[in-house]
Amino acid sequence: MVGRDMNSTKDSVRVDIFGYEFSLFSDVDTETTKEIAHYVHSKMTDIHKQSASRDQMKIAVLSALNIAGELFEFKEKCTKHEQTISEMQERINTLTQKVDSILQH
Repeated sequence: MVGRDMNSTKDSVRVDIFGYEFSLFSDVDTETTKEIAHYVHSKMTDIHKQSASRDQMKIAVLSALNIAGELFEFKEKCTKHEQTISEMQERINTLTQKVDSILQH
């Protein structure tokens, strides 16, 4: 998300995450960048409320681990859905061949 390339927004987007202001360049639109920053901020706030630690680095790392965990769960679900779709496509192809065979006779 952060970085500058040919598809990135021309202007930086200013966001506040856990009391720190950042100027971000993103390859997504401004509103999406703000939503992502808000999501990270809310994750850090949640960890801060749940944790006895006030160490901001620890809060940031725990938040990153939580977000990465969500990403891995999502990827796993996507993989399972892709497998299901592939199996359904195979069944559709088999049924289509059977129907075609019957219609040709």
